[in-house]
Amino acid sequence: MTALRDAETLTLRECAERLGVHYMTAYRYVRTGILPAVKEGTEWRVQAADVEAFRSAPPAAAVKGSADWSRRLRDRMTAGDERGSWMVIEAAMASGLAPVRIYLDVIAPALRSIGQDWERGEATIAQEHRASAVAHRLIGRLGSRFAARGRPRGRIVVGTPPGERHRLPVAMLADILRSSGFEVIDLGSDVPVESFVEAVEEAAPLAVGISVIGEAALPAAAAVAAAVKQSAPVRVLFGGPAVGGDDHARELGGDGYAADGEAAVRWMVGLLG
Repeated sequence: MTALRDAETLTLRECAERLGVHYMTAYRYVRTGILPAVKEGTEWRVQAADVEAFRSAPPAAAVKGSADWSRRLRDRMTAGDERGSWMVIEAAMASGLAPVRIYLDVIAPALRSIGQDWERGEATIAQEHRASAVAHRLIGRLGSRFAARGRPRGRIVVGTPPGERHRLPVAMLADILRSSGFEVIDLGSDVPVESFVEAVEEAAPLAVGISVIGEAALPAAAAVAAAVKQSAPVRVLFGGPAVGGDDHARELGGDGYAADGEAAVRWMVGLLG
């Protein structure tokens, strides 16, 4: 075999031959992010140097070990590869991760990483939008796995304030709360203050969850908290990176702060006594 050049790329069949595996195994390595690849037209191309690096580690360890599922998912989402992204999710669940952990340890970190790359100018707007679109569909496919049996523990209203358009964190929060037995009214993103008030008056919820990603939406979030508390005796829980913790949440008119979905569940359960 001639010496490999760093710029040399291989087809999946050539990759499979060098690795000594079936073509579909090489395909699965690529689609689940185990082996880096780029799609050129209708064909996947793999750097020869990456194949050689892969050969230096036992494939079984690469597939079944402590894989960086979040990194793999990020790469597939930024490529707009919905099928490959779902294969990563399926592989992660097959490894033993529960749906809640998929949200908290795989999808959420992948989205944060993509957002940070975009802020640093290392990801394009197109990549960020492709990743968000894929994430929406992944969450849609996972949603049914969060259904809980039995009588609901209580009703929760969740959403983002006017001007806050990040929908995905609220969708994941709603599913995590549902998995813990709560009935959730998910208002979505960029919700008018009046719509929060209407939902509270109609549903008489145990609490309202407000997610704030961008600091520009904090005044609107405070307005939502004030309005719903004026309309009914309801608790307000804040979350999202724009909120700096419990003290900041109380300054905004809330009753508490949750750093993630699990913390939100604990806080809601605490309201039940």
